[in-house]
Amino acid sequence: MLSTLSNLVTTNRDTLLPAAVLAKLPTLLSNLKTRHLTDQDLLEDLNGLQETMDEYTKTQTTFDEYASELQTGHLRWSPPHRNATFWTDNARRIIDEDRGALPKKLAEILAKGWDSDKQVLAIGCNDVAWLVKQVPEKRRDLEKYGLKTRVMELMQDADETVRWEALRAVGEWLRYNVDPK
Repeated sequence: MLSTLSNLVTTNRDTLLPAAVLAKLPTLLSNLKTRHLTDQDLLEDLNGLQETMDEYTKTQTTFDEYASELQTGHLRWSPPHRNATFWTDNARRIIDEDRGALPKKLAEILAKGWDSDKQVLAIGCNDVAWLVKQVPEKRRDLEKYGLKTRVMELMQDADETVRWEALRAVGEWLRYNVDPK
């Protein structure tokens, strides 16, 4: 199984390496290394796969991790979502990179109902709040993608966390409508 996984990852690095990091493959590989494995082929595949993952993760930044997570279409409370430094350093890049591809993807994620996983909506609203707070002059761009309208709709969601995060996002928009900063 490790041999197959190694072959897949090395032949389609651009797609599978980000997904493998999100699926916590590096952690799983570290756990496997603690076992007393004796099969030489298995150890070879394990070491090769671990080296590939280590090499990839060393070149990634938290921006890249965030972008990869967004591209999967399913958000989770990973470290960047609550890290003020991350947003200070990366909010403008998130909005500007590839002509707004990431905010468009965020709008696409928020457009879904997520009835089985409301946490995704709460995280998306959280991200919108940070984007508006850190780059208020780009509010109009975010509005063009439908983010303001959607977070306003989500203020009426049945889930309390979604409502709270949506309220925070709308609050950031309103703050900059009143505050001359």
